[in-house]
Amino acid sequence: MRIFLYIALAAVAVAGFLFMTEGKEEKVKERHWMGAWMTAMQEPFDDGESHEGFKDQTVRMVVKPHVDGDQVRIRLSNAFSNEELNIDKVSIGITKKGAETKGEPVSVSFDGKKDVRIPAGERTSSDPIPIKISEDEALTVSLYFKGESGPATWHPRSMQTTYSADGDATGKAGKDGYKSIEKGWYWLDGVDVRTDRKVKGSIVVLGSSIDNGNDSKIDSNHRWTDYLSERINDKADGKWTVLNAGISANQLLDSPEEKGEKAPGRLQRDVFEQTGVKGVIVHQGINDIRHLPETDAVTIIDEMKAMIKEAHKNGVEIYGVTISPYNDSGKYTAEGDRTRRKVNAWMRNSGAFDGVIDFDKVLRNPDDPSRLQPKYNSGDGLHPNEAGYRQMAETVKLKMFEHGRDRQSN
Repeated sequence: MRIFLYIALAAVAVAGFLFMTEGKEEKVKERHWMGAWMTAMQEPFDDGESHEGFKDQTVRMVVKPHVDGDQVRIRLSNAFSNEELNIDKVSIGITKKGAETKGEPVSVSFDGKKDVRIPAGERTSSDPIPIKISEDEALTVSLYFKGESGPATWHPRSMQTTYSADGDATGKAGKDGYKSIEKGWYWLDGVDVRTDRKVKGSIVVLGSSIDNGNDSKIDSNHRWTDYLSERINDKADGKWTVLNAGISANQLLDSPEEKGEKAPGRLQRDVFEQTGVKGVIVHQGINDIRHLPETDAVTIIDEMKAMIKEAHKNGVEIYGVTISPYNDSGKYTAEGDRTRRKVNAWMRNSGAFDGVIDFDKVLRNPDDPSRLQPKYNSGDGLHPNEAGYRQMAETVKLKMFEHGRDRQSN
């Protein structure tokens, strides 16, 4: 009788184990990897930290993915270097405040190793990191260089404070020893999160300084793309992630080194290679008109048509953004404004894009459409203020991303 009891108990235990295992497997099946944060990289400047690099120092950066998940992995880029990049230690933690983290940061590995070597012109992703994050939390990533790092592949004007400390401070939760340096994200160009499958895809914003969040408050995450992410989480139950590939002063037709590679040349690296990418929002043209006033509308439109063709070839939906007013800013010309309006008219009426987001309509002054509304003007006549950024995000019709072609945002 006792033998039968043991057998019965063993059977129950095995069944319980199988049930628990199946439950875990089901939870895993309900999750997938999704691009949750990114930034667009460019060449180092001729001076400053990006040029000088780091030696026996730790660089600490803060990013906000705006998504829930139970694992993360980071991507490091050495795209704009002629030499191999050697990083001796990497850590990640949940951000508390400034350079502080909530508890000691977790060590990050690459192919099972604590150090990572990235060949010139390439980038690499870490092993999955068992760290839970919520949509309201930010991540702190620290890189330690024992030897000389060399000039940095980076993203300047991050609108986020970056820190450095002498020696290996990757395991420190506190802020002691850390000091702020030139604002930028150094070598860190992406974060993927293992999240719920209700998140259908990532949407990349390929733009310039307005998308970068210039003139928003530092460390506030008040770019219009941040506001859009928050709105998607509130209104669309987190169906998409928004990846910001804005570069200050970036151009559509031609872009000097300090302004990043021109937008069409960034499509492969900054859009098509992103995890789970579903669509790209192209917000370009204003800097071409401002810096090259002789540029005509046809030239801009032809470049946009080529980008549309390339996006569709790669199975990615592409949404256009009308060019907002820029009177009262530097380099304004009446001819440039006429070019802007012609491009906008084509975007609204051609049906070439899978959708159009009409920021010109949102931001322009009804009494003078060549100017921004005073309540949305940061003061330079070109960049919106935070109220403008919020309004931009509020006017994007989220169903456009759901239905694809022929769905206009305004």
